[in-house]
Amino acid sequence: MASYKKDYIFYGIVILFAIFFLAATTQIHSANNTATLGPKFWPMMILIMMLVFAFMGIIKTFITHKRIVNGNMTWTEESEEPERRLFNIPLSLISMSSIMLYALGIFFIGFILSTIIFLFVLIQLLGGKKKLLLLILSIVITGVCVLLFSNVLSIPLPRGIGIFRELSFLFY
Repeated sequence: MASYKKDYIFYGIVILFAIFFLAATTQIHSANNTATLGPKFWPMMILIMMLVFAFMGIIKTFITHKRIVNGNMTWTEESEEPERRLFNIPLSLISMSSIMLYALGIFFIGFILSTIIFLFVLIQLLGGKKKLLLLILSIVITGVCVLLFSNVLSIPLPRGIGIFRELSFLFY
């Protein structure tokens, strides 16, 4: 089967999935009508974004296929790109392992420190080169998450145990 047909099938499945759950989301009732962002707001936003991106993917696939038919370019298969490895271990396996270590780290050293370390390592694995910029980016992203979840949404974040728990009280 041609690669562009696989793309159409994938985007079609995403559209059907989003429409099905969007219809189900409209049935969610809010017990408190005073809230501006009710319980169905985020699911609806995510599903609408899925629809928009799926339609954009269909349009991109259509335009790319037309350029191929007209002879302006050739279709590249994804299997042409070699799999990235680190120490002869696939990056996908390293990424999954780092996610599991991050989940354990959140419990022991808390959200802030484990997230900074996780983001720093993961961005480096994905090809980031400038270590100072990676560290600053990791700290900023973690700070935004702490502000958003603990202050704006009032969702408690894991604090860690021991000294890490006490340090987390300085931030949230």
